[in-house]
Amino acid sequence: MRILRLERPDPTRLIEEKIVIARELYELWGEDLAEDEEISPLLPRYTQAVEDSNRVMEDFGTFEECYVCTVIDKKGCCKIGLENECTVLILLLNLILGVEFPEEREVPGRCFFVGPRGCKILARPMLCRDYFCIRHHQKLSESQMARITQVLNEELVLLHQITSLMRRRLEAWTGDFLLELDLTGYGV
Repeated sequence: MRILRLERPDPTRLIEEKIVIARELYELWGEDLAEDEEISPLLPRYTQAVEDSNRVMEDFGTFEECYVCTVIDKKGCCKIGLENECTVLILLLNLILGVEFPEEREVPGRCFFVGPRGCKILARPMLCRDYFCIRHHQKLSESQMARITQVLNEELVLLHQITSLMRRRLEAWTGDFLLELDLTGYGV
């Protein structure tokens, strides 16, 4: 009698497959999406919102705290597999914004998109942007957390608007065959 043995899915393989799909979509429709009358004006607003979020988080020391936790204390939240919270749509948005993806995992045991100096992509899943561990909560005042949340809200609302519009356009152009665009997690 043969026993079915399930192997754990390889998170690197899954993100690589998503990147291939995002690149194919970009080749086919990236320019159309970037020039779309509803999407196009949102792109610079989104980039500015990410910059605003980054600036506030930098001012309040959250990036430094992540660096200390990850590099010095050898802990950190951006572990292997977290990259699969990125949907094909978020990856496609990064391509539209001119982001290049790493060819391989640069930091062993960490998210595919983590480099020696932090995250290498611009458009990131909500979990990556709006997650604050206990360390952060202990170091940030209530008013600082409120300010970060307020600034992040603009970024995350725009991310949702843009990816929703992209999804609608792609579904219209392909006949609703792209259900995997929102796939997250470690398995398919």
